[in-house]
Order: sequence, then structure tokens, then C-alpha cells
Amino acid sequence: MSHDKIEVTPIAGSLGAEVRGVDLRTMDNHAWAAVHQAFLDHKVVAIRDQDLSPQDIMDVGARIGEPNHYPFVKGMDDFPFLFDVVKEPVETRNFGGGWHSDTTYMKTPPLATLLYAIETPPRGGDTLYCDMVAAYEALSPRMQEMLGTLKGINSAALKHTGGRKAHHAVIGGMKIQGTEEAESYEAVHPIVRTIAETGQKALYCSRAHTTHFEGMTEDESRPLIEWLQAHATRQEFTCRVNWKPGTITIWDNRRTMHSAINDYQGMRRHMRRLTSGPTHPV
Repeated sequence: MSHDKIEVTPIAGSLGAEVRGVDLRTMDNHAWAAVHQAFLDHKVVAIRDQDLSPQDIMDVGARIGEPNHYPFVKGMDDFPFLFDVVKEPVETRNFGGGWHSDTTYMKTPPLATLLYAIETPPRGGDTLYCDMVAAYEALSPRMQEMLGTLKGINSAALKHTGGRKAHHAVIGGMKIQGTEEAESYEAVHPIVRTIAETGQKALYCSRAHTTHFEGMTEDESRPLIEWLQAHATRQEFTCRVNWKPGTITIWDNRRTMHSAINDYQGMRRHMRRLTSGPTHPV
């Protein structure tokens, strides 16, 4: 498919774009280069009107890198790295709510997440994203310098958002696993990371996963972690993706956080998720 027909339309001032005119199943390398450039330019790309099998999603993810393991949901029988994100009408808690970047508690967290919409509610169920590069660049030079010396301790336990056990206990429509081992997943990463392809610097912490700064106590660290999240999620640093069946959104976990909005009670939502491109944050 020629990439001349691909249209990239920004959806907000800071980040995010819709991409149309590409079939991810049949695209050639030139078409993928256009999609990948949109990803680098906009950090979040929503690609509409796709009809993707599990293998198709894996093939798209492979263009980004090797698949990442997610320890807390069982994958599909034939595709262990791919899993269904389901919220049934009777459920009141959603999966992926609250600002975070995926699996920062792993030693090599993913470069990107791919999320594909299979069934969506007639209204609600959007996802918010925030631009961690713009948030970093808006800081004072002195704050940038200080943060550049810090490393964050990241944990899967969700200690400051109610605990992973309590979170998983009310998610009934998914194949949850490994909750008891959550505290064993911990990784140390820089609070400011550098993006290889662009040279940009991005904040890399969240109140959900970053428990404290290396060499500091949680009490000492917490006020700054909370402030950084409030700063990074200011309206001017965000965009919002509205889902329809056949939409796949690919976002850059190195340069964004996201939060799934839980505003569709009594309605069903079924997505399919893959994380790709294990990275060593630097």
C-alpha cells in the first residue's frame, strides 16, 4: 500500500494523532515507515478501521520489537503475550484506570503498548494520555537538573492506589493471575529518561508505581512524586482517544502515561492488549 494515501491528523496540541488510509495487515515497509514516523512525532497514534486477528496484532507488535511478558493476566491460549481486557456490565472497577506507564516495575519495560478495540460501549470508555516530554520541558532548569540525578524505585504492588490484591479482587471478566507475587516485581529506573530516536528527555514516574526515590524514604519522596504527576497530567499536556470497534492505538510508554476512564457502568467493553519492545531506560 502506498503511504501517499495515509492521513495523519493531530487530535490535541501536545500529543496524539489519528491515522487513516492504512491496512495494518497488508502494509508494506514504506507504509509502516509513515505510521512509525507518526508514532515518533505524536507519541500516541489511533489507527482506525482495522480488522485484526490475534496474529495480525502480534505481527504489528513485532515491527516495534520483541513482545513483553505481563505477569498479572493470563494470555490467550495460542498467543501468551496477548490478552483480553474485558469489563462486563455488572462490574464497577475497570482495568487500567489511574495514570501510569505500563509495567515500569519490570527490568525492561515495553517501548510501546498496542490496544485493539473489539467491543466498545456506545458512549464512554475513552483513554486519556499525557505527554511526559512536554511536562519535563515545562520544568525550570533547576528542577530538570535535580530530577536528572534521581532514580525511582518502581513496584507492582500498587501500594499507594489501594494495593494490587484489592484491585484485582473486583475485576471479574479477566484471567487475573500472580497477584500474590506482586511485591516481588521491583525495578530501579531514572526519573528522567532519554529517548534514543529523538534525543528528547521525558519524565518517568507515577504515583501508582513509583514508591520512592533511591536513597530517600517514602515520606521524603512522596510529595515530589505526587507533584510531578499533578504537573504531568495538566490539561495542556493531554489528549483523549475515543474508541470504536476496529481501532488500534499504539502509544509510546517511554514518553507518555495513560488512564482508562471508567464512565460506562452497565455496558461491556472488550479490548485486546500487547506490549512490545523491551527497553533499558537510560
